[in-house]
Amino acid sequence: MDIKETIKKEIVEKIPFDPGIYMMKDEDGKIIYVGKAKSLRKRVRQYFNKTNKTVRIQKMVEKIRNIEYIVTESELEALVLECNYIKEFMPKYNVMLKDDKTYPYVKITVKDKYPSIYITRTKVEDGSKYIGPFTDVNALRELFVTIREIFPLKRCKYNLNKMCNAKVGPCLYYHIGRCLGPCINDVAREEYNKMLTEIAMFLDGKTDIVKQHIISSIDKCIENLEFEKAQELKIRLEKIAKVTEKQKVSNLNETNTDIWGYVLVQDKLYIQIFKIRDSKLLKHDNILIDELEKNKIDETLIDILSQYYTVNKSNIPPRIYFKILNEEKQKEKITLTEEYLKTLRGLKVELTVPKKGSKLKLVEMIENNIEMNLKDKDKNPLEDLRNILGLEDTVDVVECYDISNLKDTFMVGAGITYEKDGFNKSKYRKYKIKWTETQNDVLCMSEVISRRLKHMDTLPLPDVFLIDGGLNQVHAVKQTLENNNVSVPVVGMIKDDKHRTRGIIDLNEQEIDLREDKNNRRLFKLITELQDEVHRFVITYHRSLRDKIK
Repeated sequence: MDIKETIKKEIVEKIPFDPGIYMMKDEDGKIIYVGKAKSLRKRVRQYFNKTNKTVRIQKMVEKIRNIEYIVTESELEALVLECNYIKEFMPKYNVMLKDDKTYPYVKITVKDKYPSIYITRTKVEDGSKYIGPFTDVNALRELFVTIREIFPLKRCKYNLNKMCNAKVGPCLYYHIGRCLGPCINDVAREEYNKMLTEIAMFLDGKTDIVKQHIISSIDKCIENLEFEKAQELKIRLEKIAKVTEKQKVSNLNETNTDIWGYVLVQDKLYIQIFKIRDSKLLKHDNILIDELEKNKIDETLIDILSQYYTVNKSNIPPRIYFKILNEEKQKEKITLTEEYLKTLRGLKVELTVPKKGSKLKLVEMIENNIEMNLKDKDKNPLEDLRNILGLEDTVDVVECYDISNLKDTFMVGAGITYEKDGFNKSKYRKYKIKWTETQNDVLCMSEVISRRLKHMDTLPLPDVFLIDGGLNQVHAVKQTLENNNVSVPVVGMIKDDKHRTRGIIDLNEQEIDLREDKNNRRLFKLITELQDEVHRFVITYHRSLRDKIK
């Protein structure tokens, strides 16, 4: 008797017919799949019948060595358990979202006397406030820049809990109105913390409430004859109004809705979720599901919807529009999912499959947007870099850095920016080395990146840092980013003995020779162009300094 027949006879036939969840385990006892069912035995038995199964399920069944189950009172309770187990154990064969711990958060260091705010992918129990996770990284970076422009937060790295304020003076941001000056006690902690509350609401899309807060503060300032402060708040209010006006979707009657659209291309399901709050399109999220057959789209989409809002339970709207191929067949599952989302939100949630009119056009608009994005990716050589590095997020912007010197003199560094449309020379940067006195490319590279990070608020970080050099330079940059609580992939660009581009050092610090594989030709050409351009730029700067001395 083979292993499948043994499992079917000794385990499956002993499972009850009650509703609940089942957990498939491999030979190491690791959970490789979690599912739910109205009748546990009937559902589990199907995996071992000789019926048409997808390649993914066939592979899973071959690995099953044990099956555990939990009986529940209802199918709804089973759905709740299923979503939580999938989120906790991340089973290999479940179609699911990536781990929310890999998504970025906005971190507010609320324990500090004057808290700072920044983006992080690491959520730890350190007493800080974390807002998120945000699955659209580029949108978050743009939003972060906007927040910095509107709200005059602390920018410096000073530890104001310990240091003597008399030892420091206000920075440039204070003088241009971009910081309230906590380092010189120019702002009350109560006022500063109120601004942080407004930022949290702003991130959550509650801009109308933020506006009311600021209007109330303006009225109080005028009553107290604090006209200068009232004017500053008025400017902040105008900036928020300007931002929210840009977000308005023309001819949109929806006020608080999520719209799901998808496109299936070569067994890959590309999903986008547009989030509308207060008639404004706040952001959109992207999800990619691999190895999916067309006849599995409907049930997979509904499963992903449940998992998505398990992760994002604080931001569930009352209405969700999506499209499936056979609504009648999935009617029971849709009703069950509505009940589950209601338990998460605490209020009614309506799942609607639009058939015609403006609601259907919204779904079709998203599908069109996905197709346009896919066409852009095909034209974008940075997509090859994303694929070879195995990155989940899109790569639209990279920055490349190089060092040049003449022994211990004229030591300089430079950075160039490449976007999907080509080189962006407006973002090129030059650095005269200040902190390193002797020739040391590793220390120089660390200094350059440290100084670049000081401008995160005005110059958003790239999706990838490309460093001209070997492992030592890569390690130095990684350590610098870690010291500044920044998480951006770092890749080395390496050359051969004749100083010609050879390949890259990937995220696992393995060398990849791009010359050997024909499939990497476009990426090899890109890396060569990037290396040549950053080398040209840094050498030009180096020579210009030397020429000034002559």
